[in-house]
Amino acid sequence: MNYANPNFYQDLPPVNDFKAVLDLDCYQELPSDWWIVITDIKASTTAIEQGRYRDINSLGGCTVAAILNAVKPTAIPYVFGGDGATFCIPSQHLEKVEQALRGCIKLAKESFNLELRAALIPYEAIKNQAKVLVARYAKSDSLHQAIFVGGGLSEADRQIKLNTKWHVQLAAGEAKADLTGFECRWNRIVSPQDVTVSLIVQAVCKLTSQQLDLYQQLMQKIHEYFGEDEQIQPLSVDGLELMYGKKYLEAETKARTFSKNNTFFYNLWDIRVQNLLGSIFMKLKLTLGKAKWGRYKEDTLLNSDYRKLDDTFRIVFAAKKAALAKFETWLASQEEAGTLIYGLHISDAAQLTCLISQVGVKHLHFVDGCDGGYALAAKTLKLKQNQ
Repeated sequence: MNYANPNFYQDLPPVNDFKAVLDLDCYQELPSDWWIVITDIKASTTAIEQGRYRDINSLGGCTVAAILNAVKPTAIPYVFGGDGATFCIPSQHLEKVEQALRGCIKLAKESFNLELRAALIPYEAIKNQAKVLVARYAKSDSLHQAIFVGGGLSEADRQIKLNTKWHVQLAAGEAKADLTGFECRWNRIVSPQDVTVSLIVQAVCKLTSQQLDLYQQLMQKIHEYFGEDEQIQPLSVDGLELMYGKKYLEAETKARTFSKNNTFFYNLWDIRVQNLLGSIFMKLKLTLGKAKWGRYKEDTLLNSDYRKLDDTFRIVFAAKKAALAKFETWLASQEEAGTLIYGLHISDAAQLTCLISQVGVKHLHFVDGCDGGYALAAKTLKLKQNQ
């Protein structure tokens, strides 16, 4: 069988400035024989209200690790959304990805008592309704973010909700997920400003070029009210603290216990020992091989995905309360004018879900607001969409 270029994403020219990805010329259309993968957690809002937001984010991170491991060494575009993730995959990896998704569904059910929904839909099935256009934002050597516009991901999400034939069923085959690289070890990172804001904005205009223009205006307003990238960064070096308590390490320990033959107790203490060694290495600023541990926390900030675009604009940022009140007034005025709709959640801290490709060297970090973050912002957005 002839396949489209499996290196489509890797071959995209990297864009090094986030402002530049708001230019339509940066995008290329997804190959027609690729597939779209969407995962989310059923009743995630209820689980978050029960205080389980770390479990929700961790399961979302597990799906990212599982799918990336299933398609190795192929680079694929994806985006982490808090309570799930969306991926685009070449057709030749379909069987391995289905197996990994079933493994994640089993993990959610057996280890977390949660229901993970996963679906696969061919791009061919939705491309006549909406396009998936992709750009590659190279924020750092470790973090290349996929940026999506064109409405295709939103259309895929709509289609899988209408037709369960695209859903992955646990009983349909082998369930096996390689979760290597998934970590969830940092404490809540208190806002460097007054609060941490999780914001989701959806442009109402239909033309992709007009949507990008609106998101450019949105970014300008964010910088106008809150400062440049250094000021809005929701993480800080001083705020990064590795944890040792069972409560904080339970999610990663459950994932490890599910995918390895070791016991929960063994995995918990293995993580604790690794954290202790990491803390010592960072404090002593050791260099071991390619790993420069004295820079690890700075690199964590550099490799964090605190803003993204996947048909909707998402950002987690630090803010002063007075400036936030003025910004919300502007957002409300734009919503009333019919240019956008938005959902917003305010917390005192951010949280990280991490993927480690090479210890101390290649690592990336998914940022969300604590206590609900993107998931609760999305709940508000959906209520407005349904009005």
